[in-house]
Amino acid sequence: MFLPPLQEQGRIVAKLEELLSDLDAGVAAVAYARANLGRYRAGVLKAAVEGRLTEKWRAAHPDVEPAEKLLERVLAERRRRWEEAQLKGFAEKKQAPPKGWKDRYSEPVGPDVSLLPALPGGWCWAAVGQVAEVQGGIQKQPNRAPKGNAFPYLRVGNVLRDRLDLLRIEHFELTDEELLRLRLEPGDLLVVEGNGSRNEIGRSALWRGEIENCVHQNHIIRVRFLAGLPEYLNAYWNSPSGMARVAAKSASTSGLYTLSVGKVSELPIPLPPLVEQREIVSEVGKYRSNLERDLVALEAMVVRSDRLRQSILRRAFEGKLVPQDPNDEPASELLARIQAGIGSVGAFGRKGSGGLIRKRTRKKSGK
Repeated sequence: MFLPPLQEQGRIVAKLEELLSDLDAGVAAVAYARANLGRYRAGVLKAAVEGRLTEKWRAAHPDVEPAEKLLERVLAERRRRWEEAQLKGFAEKKQAPPKGWKDRYSEPVGPDVSLLPALPGGWCWAAVGQVAEVQGGIQKQPNRAPKGNAFPYLRVGNVLRDRLDLLRIEHFELTDEELLRLRLEPGDLLVVEGNGSRNEIGRSALWRGEIENCVHQNHIIRVRFLAGLPEYLNAYWNSPSGMARVAAKSASTSGLYTLSVGKVSELPIPLPPLVEQREIVSEVGKYRSNLERDLVALEAMVVRSDRLRQSILRRAFEGKLVPQDPNDEPASELLARIQAGIGSVGAFGRKGSGGLIRKRTRKKSGK
């Protein structure tokens, strides 16, 4: 152990307090800046999905197709696909379509707009179930242990807030039909269905085709957007208003937060015209690039701060942090005095203790 003279120890401690206090202040400033960037990001997303980010753009482009027309096309296409699937099923069974079979179609229900805020001109409210295919995943069971037809799948731990963690990927057994039905496609929004935290329920991230033939577990809900850019849906989902509506829909009397395919389908979404979605995604992308650059710079500052702290402590214990004074009492004399003091106290303690014990014993016996 390095033992400097007592006077030098005082100088080292004073210098450490000065330098480490400056470092602590710098780390606190970085943490404050990081929190500000988080608030700034939330503000950008809020402005984006409320139409304020593209307000000037709308004024310069007054003749774009309104979102209601886009919604009509999506609903018509959904019905067409359903009818096509029904006819295919009848053909496979060699059956003639029964009378009134088209009346069996269940039209997706829109949100109650009387409970929702007004939107910019050209926008409209829609339910997720109107503008997206919402699909649950496959439950993990013992009979799905990997055998001869195993495929990768995503767990809740893989889906973070607006990003994926793909370092650990597990596999389970699937049939070819299951793979065809549940295989993820680029642009799918992955939503976590349950969490004990209000801030984490419904956290989502976009799938960009990172792993081939990948599916998802039943605790993740897949939302496949049909009315424009998946990046816009993701921006809304992670915006303050989107997160608040997800949390409100998922709340239960037990204090837990859970989602389901039905609950997700009922959630409202502000739908801009398609061309404005592209503008929103472009603007959000610019802000996001700047934020990521700033976050990288902040993380680099934290790393440098940690390294500098270790360097300061190393120099302190190597005797290189403060100048040495030849007039200081040598550490060897300090150590000798400490050892002498410990020996004296030890002997005194043993002798004194014995005397006290004997005295108390005589008093008790009456001698």
